[in-house]
Amino acid sequence: MKHALSALLCAALMSASPAHAGGFTPELFDTWIDMRTGGGETDVYWYSEGLLKSFPDGEVIAEMVGFDTSTVIRDPDDPSKATQLSRKIFYWFDPVTGERLERDAISYEYQVKTYQLEDDEIVYGVESRAGKRISHVPPTKNYSVKKVDGTLWFNYAVFIQRGSGKFENSDFYIIPGDDLSDREKYQHSWVSYGVGPIMSNAVAWRYTRFEDMPERITKIVREEAPLWLEPPRSMNEIEQLRDQVQTVSAPQPK
Repeated sequence: MKHALSALLCAALMSASPAHAGGFTPELFDTWIDMRTGGGETDVYWYSEGLLKSFPDGEVIAEMVGFDTSTVIRDPDDPSKATQLSRKIFYWFDPVTGERLERDAISYEYQVKTYQLEDDEIVYGVESRAGKRISHVPPTKNYSVKKVDGTLWFNYAVFIQRGSGKFENSDFYIIPGDDLSDREKYQHSWVSYGVGPIMSNAVAWRYTRFEDMPERITKIVREEAPLWLEPPRSMNEIEQLRDQVQTVSAPQPK
């Protein structure tokens, strides 16, 4: 899987013109929302495996395994908008032995991601709750889409002013083929650099049922984190989680 994603990314870089914000039509906007969230027809679970590394020496600190789960709210009167409701959780494992590490999980009780199609660009914003803290990434235009030999390639980057700064880049792929399973058809690669300094990268693929993900993660979540069995169901649920927050971070500067 990892080699396939690496090869696909290299092909995209060689075959397509340089990625830039834009390239979206209403149809491609809907395709992105349906792929990322299930389009309201089903929940989705993006299962991920990756590595945490120190920077700049590249020493592997831990293996990270987890997922995010999503659904979507669409306004039938305004197809240019979509609101993704999601949660995500990641656990840490020894990269050699595979033993679970005594390190706090990365867990978000909710994320509200907003998408607005403006001309050929997506305006994207995020509100996240982790523990007793809410953070915001203000609306930005960092999305692009390309078609490479039948494969759709969606890219976006997030720049966060936090300490010395944090950067994340995501590439999502829709692989052509009518006989492919969800995990074969929908794939994701991700890289992040942040305060520490640390660097992490991961690959992910999509499932539509929690129980179909590897037992390595489903067993832990069932026993320790049942909130993450499914995504938030409504903005009312988000409001209830907001009400429990004691401290709220200020929005990041634009």
